[in-house]
Amino acid sequence: MDPSLIHDPNDPRLEPYRSVRDRDALGADGRPGLFVGESPLVIEAMLRAPVETLSVLASERQRERAVALVRAAAPWRTGRADPEVLLAADDVLDSVVGFAIHRGFLAVGRRPPERSVREVVPASGDALVLAVEDVNNIDNIGQLFRNAAAFGCAGVLLSPSCHDPLYRKSLRVSCGHALRVPFARSADWAAELAWLRDDAGFAVVGATGRGASTLAEAARSLDGHAPRRIAVLVGAEFAGLGEAALAACTHRARIPMAEGVDSLNVGVAAGVFLARLAEHPRAG
Repeated sequence: MDPSLIHDPNDPRLEPYRSVRDRDALGADGRPGLFVGESPLVIEAMLRAPVETLSVLASERQRERAVALVRAAAPWRTGRADPEVLLAADDVLDSVVGFAIHRGFLAVGRRPPERSVREVVPASGDALVLAVEDVNNIDNIGQLFRNAAAFGCAGVLLSPSCHDPLYRKSLRVSCGHALRVPFARSADWAAELAWLRDDAGFAVVGATGRGASTLAEAARSLDGHAPRRIAVLVGAEFAGLGEAALAACTHRARIPMAEGVDSLNVGVAAGVFLARLAEHPRAG
């Protein structure tokens, strides 16, 4: 592997990295078919995920680390070419990207093909999935994917208006797990939640302050069920779940909280629900 040291900020190999923030603001249209990863942790995930990483761009002072990252991930890239490793001085990087890259690393990957809800949801057996309604905060989306990975979710289902999990900052907050946990963006949210409940055989547990039961009570009611197929359904902190989502729930559950506190950040709430519902059923 022979990294290329680039001196000219107009080098065409740097084009996918040009004006990162301005293009990020356009969403997936800002870099059609591609996404940008930032930080060594995310780039490591890119290199090991079943996606094509086209190039890694690093400060020339990070040469050894950039090469080591790519080499260490080689066993996961069977049948796929190594990405090109591009190096540049910090002032060249900053002028191209449009801001100071404190971590000294970026990478460009090809977006994976979009999946449908039915492709992501396991057809049979025990499964835990996370369903997310109308969460458009970039940090929250990243945190939800990190939670989904931590608690063994088979997939994440997104309503049509959720933020892009492969947005650079969301991907960074997720620690790269948005590339590891399968996800699908729903085309018809109400219909697909109903399918999840009625046809796919999932208990749909909605996280809501209007829950008829506590999370502990809902979890006990599911203990002993086989197969154990559970979908945790969460919405944005203040708006909560819409009426169609609530109607799809088999359980509406709340987290008991101290007086004067009426809600939690959606990432925190989802973590609490997933941690409890990922537990093995209790005997007796």
